Amino acid sequence: MTAWRTPDIHAAEDFLTSAVAEADRAMRSAQQNLKGREPSTEDVRRVMQFAKSSDASPAMRQLADRIARGAGLSWRQVLTGEASYDPLVRQALEADRATLNELIKGEAAPPPPPRRPARTDDDDEPTQFTEDAW
Repeated sequence: MTAWRTPDIHAAEDFLTSAVAEADRAMRSAQQNLKGREPSTEDVRRVMQFAKSSDASPAMRQLADRIARGAGLSWRQVLTGEASYDPLVRQALEADRATLNELIKGEAAPPPPPRRPARTDDDDEPTQFTEDAW
């Protein structure tokens, strides 16, 4: 039986494996940097101004242009890591990581919703129904 996996297929599998691993690392890195913080409106404004400035990397300026043209991305998605699947977003975040960490002060994540207490036997609802209860 001949092997159907040629050297080209092996190379493609290796490339795919490394690309998936890199995407996973980038997503974990983005989530770790903002863990417990949500970018505030002021943070988004500061990042937008930076992205349009000459201090930003070419990748960041390209990303700003793409978002301004309405490419289906928002700055909030970029800053929270929701758009880390996009190669341009990853490239821009890596190129300007130090500056972005200074610009994003964040706000505390909203507290989890309160849990409802467990029901107890002495609730007001009847446990047995009789004909006259209806």
